[in-house]
Amino acid sequence: MMKTKHAFRSGFGGLMAVNLLLLASCADHYDGDESWSPQVQNATLQSPDASGIQVVSSPDGSTMTISWPVVYGAGGYSVALYNVNNPSSPVLVKTDTIDGCSLTTNREEDTNYSFSVKALGNSKYNNKEAQTSTEMAFTTFLPTYAEIPDGSDLKEWFAANPVPQDSTGHLCYDLAPGGNYTVSGNIDFGGHRVTLRSSSKANNANLKMMTSSTFTTFAGFTLKYLNIDADELNHSLITYSDEPDDSIKNLIGTANFYIVMDPVVVQGCNISKLGTSIVSTNTAKYNLRTMSISNTVVEYNKESTGHNSADFVYIKSGYITDFTIKNSTVYSPVHISNYFITHGGRPKDLADGEQRHVSILNCTLANITYGGNFCNYHNGQTYYYYTLRNTIVQDCGKPNFLTGLNKGQSSDNPVWDVNNNTCWRDGADASASQTGIKNPGLWLTTDPGIDPANAQFTPAAAQQEAGQGDPRWNTNN
Repeated sequence: MMKTKHAFRSGFGGLMAVNLLLLASCADHYDGDESWSPQVQNATLQSPDASGIQVVSSPDGSTMTISWPVVYGAGGYSVALYNVNNPSSPVLVKTDTIDGCSLTTNREEDTNYSFSVKALGNSKYNNKEAQTSTEMAFTTFLPTYAEIPDGSDLKEWFAANPVPQDSTGHLCYDLAPGGNYTVSGNIDFGGHRVTLRSSSKANNANLKMMTSSTFTTFAGFTLKYLNIDADELNHSLITYSDEPDDSIKNLIGTANFYIVMDPVVVQGCNISKLGTSIVSTNTAKYNLRTMSISNTVVEYNKESTGHNSADFVYIKSGYITDFTIKNSTVYSPVHISNYFITHGGRPKDLADGEQRHVSILNCTLANITYGGNFCNYHNGQTYYYYTLRNTIVQDCGKPNFLTGLNKGQSSDNPVWDVNNNTCWRDGADASASQTGIKNPGLWLTTDPGIDPANAQFTPAAAQQEAGQGDPRWNTNN
């Protein structure tokens, strides 16, 4: 069943509307000039008309400005903003009294909001406040392109409902919150940017990957708010096509890289028993500009069976420009030797001045790449940037986990940003082994108290107080 939903209002036109309203508000409210009087006096006011309320996000999406039409003679406005992802239990985000016609506040991705505004009275002109507030609902979810019925096999569903060949936008497919789905084979999205997500941020859909299943693409791709059972999966979860379209070749540089400009995103997922790569490429030479894993737990628990694609991230002939994992847990119940990231290419192969970033922020990592360098790629380059902050590392890599991010080389050539981490190895503090760069930052030296064999990741008090590890396990939050 296809279903189009109302889009989040934004864009240049909305921004112009906000500016015009702000100008109007300056003219329509009492400004202390005794010679000025409003057009409305001795009246019971009406709250602003809902049709004139505008919501405009900042360029980076971190904040939003909500504006409303002026109410002549008002002494200000009482506003309230609620998160209504759970409609039965709204969460107050912000309440305020505003002398003006706009409110700027933080913006959360994939959130349903309810906003109310009431015109307040002005005793100087004998105007009474409005009897009711104006309410408006809006969402920061990307618009839904289609809904996939609960119980579907996604392989069969997409065979019956293929992605339109002429589509050039971002297509979001919604799975039912708490629903149960299977993937019985390869689904090839080609060059279409696709998101598969539960339509509820608070209630993941369940996805069972079967033998020979994978999501194939040569474009940006997103998995959101899914519980993924990968026990039977014998291919990478996300596979980049061996035959990408030449339309993405040499978008940057002239070295015949296939450039994927849109991001690869895994967000809000729980992935169990992953024994293959979370993303991989094979014969084609790719540069993925951005990959982000956030608010996700991955049980990565099977040894490689002789194929290097079992590395957690495996880019055979290229590399990822910006790789970030944050607020996430990646672990195996037992020690495994697979690399966390393997790259076969390097930025200078693509273009002069090109950089590569690896960022690990507020994560819990356990039992990955035990005994080897954590990452496997060209090392010691001046155009590499490494960030490791607020992270608990237990039995990962070699004793010097830090330089293992740089394939084991002690070098000041890369740019390092390291601070507030714990490195625990074989039941003892390994902070003294974290050498080889100018400033290795602060390391806690006490047992983090996690137990990956039993999937217990609540850290000890010292780590919680320091804000280390995946925040989901911090009982002080």
